Amino acid sequence: MKKDKDSISKVNNEQVTRAREKEAIFINHTELDEASINKFYKFYKFRVKRFDFYSFLVCGLIMIIIAICYLLKWDNYFLGLFWNILINIIFIILGISFWVSAFKSQKYDRKAMKKIYDEDVCDLKNIYYFNENGIIIVNKYGETERVYSYLEAIYEAKDFYYIFTAKKNAHIVKKDSFVKGTENDFNTFIKKKLGKNFKKRCIRKKEEVD
Repeated sequence: MKKDKDSISKVNNEQVTRAREKEAIFINHTELDEASINKFYKFYKFRVKRFDFYSFLVCGLIMIIIAICYLLKWDNYFLGLFWNILINIIFIILGISFWVSAFKSQKYDRKAMKKIYDEDVCDLKNIYYFNENGIIIVNKYGETERVYSYLEAIYEAKDFYYIFTAKKNAHIVKKDSFVKGTENDFNTFIKKKLGKNFKKRCIRKKEEVD
């Protein structure tokens, strides 16, 4: 009985997959790895959240400049010499810490991921079906379906597209992993679908544009 149910379920799954493949204009099979995840973390830090990055740099620089200026004015201290030097050194250290924080990007943590998912997810395989109205993302944990108008944004990087289904939830799509349709055609297609929510953060090669 159980075997029959499993067989029926398998047939139904195959039918659903065939229907999706037929409906999809573009299909992408992306196998994740630690390097691609770390590239996403870096991209998110310096390109998506770049306002925060520059804010940290500016704040750190201002703190260091103010501290140095006061340290150089030996005859203009409003507190005792010791306390002024101490306070300004603290300001310099805080400014440097702002700079360190600005340039430090997150790294993939295998132990943390295993605690959350009970396994290492850096080798997860996602299948992306892009049809006329939206996207379907399928992996072993289930599936996610979104119409294009409900996507937060899609960012284009040098070798990837990053699909944000929410502000802090993104999916990695490798440009070289399209199994139906070409990456050039997909780029044109997704720009039209996303409009202002398509964010280009790279320079495309001339042969890619043509």
